Amino acid sequence: MGDNTDEKPRHAAAEVAAALGEEVEFLGRGTFGDTWRAGDTAIKIICSEDYPAARLKREVEGLRRVSSPYVVALLETLTLSLGDASRPALRFEFIAGGDLARSITEERWPNADEAGRLLQGLLAGADALHHTGTIHRDIKPGNVALRDGDWGRPVLLDLGLAKQLDGSTITVYPGHIGTYTYMAPEQLEGRRARKAADLWAIGVTVRQMLCRQHPFYRTGEALSIEQAITRMSDGPMPLPEAVSDPVRSVLDRLTAVPEYERGSTGSNLRRLGIK
Repeated sequence: MGDNTDEKPRHAAAEVAAALGEEVEFLGRGTFGDTWRAGDTAIKIICSEDYPAARLKREVEGLRRVSSPYVVALLETLTLSLGDASRPALRFEFIAGGDLARSITEERWPNADEAGRLLQGLLAGADALHHTGTIHRDIKPGNVALRDGDWGRPVLLDLGLAKQLDGSTITVYPGHIGTYTYMAPEQLEGRRARKAADLWAIGVTVRQMLCRQHPFYRTGEALSIEQAITRMSDGPMPLPEAVSDPVRSVLDRLTAVPEYERGSTGSNLRRLGIK
């Protein structure tokens, strides 16, 4: 489900298997929870005492509002007895094929046509979310799985930071939420993340897959927020020549610093000849 598989789980596999009543395989450890595979499903167990109940409720509500092959399907909610505690858990469909973060680690890159299909799929997933009044706020390679390894069938994962546009928020502004290297300029400035922030993150993610490195930052460098915003204003690194004009146009729109220049999911899909 896009978590870090380099970390050990908080609970032993035998303990989780006993609580679920089925065999499990550890998939990864995140900030607030662990993810396990159980058959053809993935179980996200919230292990942190600090995970806000409002955030869990928001993740569940966000997933229940949307039905799209490009957004992970929530199958049920659970409460598991692990050790001396009861842990909330979410059962999702298991997306075979790995995530984009793994593709980057393994240096498996899409060609220009495959990246175009990846872009279409990510926009379609965000479009489904946005039509329910939900924004993701943390789209990044680790939160994008590839169904059966197909570049044209990306699936958005982990809506823990999702925000309902007409709902209340647990984030106190000004403040930062999300993953810094995929944050839009307005997020880095501490302003509210709106739909345009998802578009920015999609643009950065696809450009990274095409350019084989982050379009704005270099590995290991440390930048202040002001320096990062200046870097963004200077523009991303150039796209490969093989990228088609429609894909190039959309990616340039998505990584425009002014929010209004990014358009909407629908307008960008139309520029790609979709919808």
